[in-house]
Amino acid sequence: MNPDRLISCLGLIFWLFATATSGLAAISVTDDRQQRVVLERPAQRIIAITPHLAELVYAAGAGDLLVATVRGADYPPDALSIPIIGDAAGLDFERIRQLDPDLILAWGSGNRASDLERLARDNIALYVAEARLLADISRHLRDIGKLAGTDNVADRAAADFDSHLQRLHANYAVRDPVGVFVEIWHRPIFTVGDQHLLTDVLRICGGRNALSDYPLLSGPVPLENVLAARADAILSLAGIDAAANNDRWRKLLPDSERTSVAIITLSPDLLTRATPRMLTGAEKLCVRLQQLR
Repeated sequence: MNPDRLISCLGLIFWLFATATSGLAAISVTDDRQQRVVLERPAQRIIAITPHLAELVYAAGAGDLLVATVRGADYPPDALSIPIIGDAAGLDFERIRQLDPDLILAWGSGNRASDLERLARDNIALYVAEARLLADISRHLRDIGKLAGTDNVADRAAADFDSHLQRLHANYAVRDPVGVFVEIWHRPIFTVGDQHLLTDVLRICGGRNALSDYPLLSGPVPLENVLAARADAILSLAGIDAAANNDRWRKLLPDSERTSVAIITLSPDLLTRATPRMLTGAEKLCVRLQQLR
């Protein structure tokens, strides 16, 4: 064969191969199980099985791709119109199959392990998030944007989050530490351990978890352990009115500490959901702790 003709044929073959495979480049991210989540094309039908992941989908610019979520998904307001397929107590797997999602977003410690195992067996792409540091939130935003094909919006949101986080860290992290007991529920009293995301929030604000040796990620704690920790402040995220919460804790604290321990009541939505709004809650907390120094 003429060399020029051979080169031309090889060029045509290469072009045909490149054209055929150009649309097949897989999208791949690694979730917090260290599992690769692979999609052949950006997700078009997403189910978020915790409220905070539904919020992250909107923040990543993919809210119009949500086909279902769970009870409690109430932010942004548009999330209230999304069909519900369960809650933390369990999921409607038949309804999930009917909705035919191509991506499910789950929370490693917030969803039931049995539900996650069943979803993993159903051959649907499953991204499991488990934020232990505030910096993980921007990573989750970028991952969701990549999986949904909304990278530009998600990357901007992540960059804004990182910038805000850096400002908080620079302003507060090096301040004199304030010991804080964190209450996430009150019947019974629940707290968090050193590996919990809220402990990182305290660190950003120049605080420390007064029960950093608590052995669980989160769970119940006896009142006597709380009192023994002798925290400088109690951060309550139990969803109780601030005035009522203040009265409640003043009665629980011993006489010697009733006026010396600060009671800080903040909205649980701002500090228990791993979303960009968490920095709003963190900033409120940082300001309150600074007032105690």
